Amino acid sequence: GPENTLMGIKAGPKGLLKGNLFEITDDHIQQIINTGGFNFMGTDRTKIEKPEDIDKVKAVCQEYNLDAIVVIGGDDSNTNAAFLAEKLFSDVKEDGSGVQVIGVPKTIDGDLQLGDELPISFGFDTATKIYAEKVGNLLRDTGSSLKYWHFVRLMGRSASHVTLEVALQTHPTIALISEEVRECNITMSEILDSIANIVIERAKKGLNYGVVLVPEG
Repeated sequence: GPENTLMGIKAGPKGLLKGNLFEITDDHIQQIINTGGFNFMGTDRTKIEKPEDIDKVKAVCQEYNLDAIVVIGGDDSNTNAAFLAEKLFSDVKEDGSGVQVIGVPKTIDGDLQLGDELPISFGFDTATKIYAEKVGNLLRDTGSSLKYWHFVRLMGRSASHVTLEVALQTHPTIALISEEVRECNITMSEILDSIANIVIERAKKGLNYGVVLVPEG
């Protein structure tokens, strides 16, 4: 609305600490509309948890007269948001009022879920559909060339939700799941032996091709 000003923070929490804010105008929106906009302000993994960091954020809130901060991101970002929400709840501005902090879950990992209230996060559905299309193409390609093995690394540092969803959509030859590896204490040599044995068994059947999905974690 005309009585409000929307500010953007460059480079996420690092920009918030440095007071690197700018006003987002209609012209900015016109430049990025329908393009995703992820690179518009940038991203960062800085933790805001030290007392001096909180003091810096409070000073920025006072300087720009902020009523609310919207944090968009994954588990790290929303941990920041939760911590800030506690610290900025009251006594930030001169009139004694606080600053609201709103956390918006956005992660391709799919590891921010809360039953029916948050069954899926922004990013996960898009990422898995795009990955599944690529992996599906490779599966068709290997089936026709009959002589290639493809190893596809998918995103997911500690959660293999993306790899599992792509596997469910495409049915690759092999899919490694980090959580299973950790739970069963599977060693790297055991993983390699397992893959090698599958390659050998398929070769015996004249199937000298396949696709292996590997989560980056």
